[in-house]
Parts: sequence; C-alpha cells; structure tokens
Amino acid sequence: MAPIAEVITAAADADPDAAQLIADGDRDRMFGATAFTGYLASLGGLAPGLTRQHAADMCWAMMDTRLYRSLVIQRGWAASDYMQWLSNSLAATLLRPP
Repeated sequence: MAPIAEVITAAADADPDAAQLIADGDRDRMFGATAFTGYLASLGGLAPGLTRQHAADMCWAMMDTRLYRSLVIQRGWAASDYMQWLSNSLAATLLRPP
C-alpha cells in the first residue's frame, strides 16, 4: 500500500478524488483503531491513565502507511523488522504492564 498511498498523496493537492481517498483511508484506519483499542479497554488491557481516545489516536498514527514507507522504503528496514517493531511499540504504548 505504501507506494500507492504516496502517489495518491502527491495527487491529492490537485485532484479532489485523490484527496477524498486519503480522507476515506484515514477515517477507515481510525474506525479500526477505535474498535481495536475499545476491545482492549473492554478487557481492562489499556495502560493506566491512557484514555480510549488517546489510545485510538496513537494506534491510528502508528498504522499510517507513511511510517512504513519511511522505515522500510527509505531507511531500508526489512518488512519483518518493521512489523516486529510496530507490534512491540503498540504493545508498549497501549497495553497494561503484566
């Protein structure tokens, strides 16, 4: 998705349809992040002091394809290293310590 997202982002300034695709993707990613963090909250799994909204916002931001592009495409990380880092980072940020 990252290469496609980059093309759409570049086109968004001049093309309303491309801008709408970005807005739709951001909205859908927020829907997923909210559902995911809501589920964690329902299990009592969110880190102490972390609100559902802040958890969803952090999850939404970290799952942006631009972050993948920055680390994998530009910095040369292996996709598997990126996935491990993202999993570890989300867990450290969102979850109640054991």
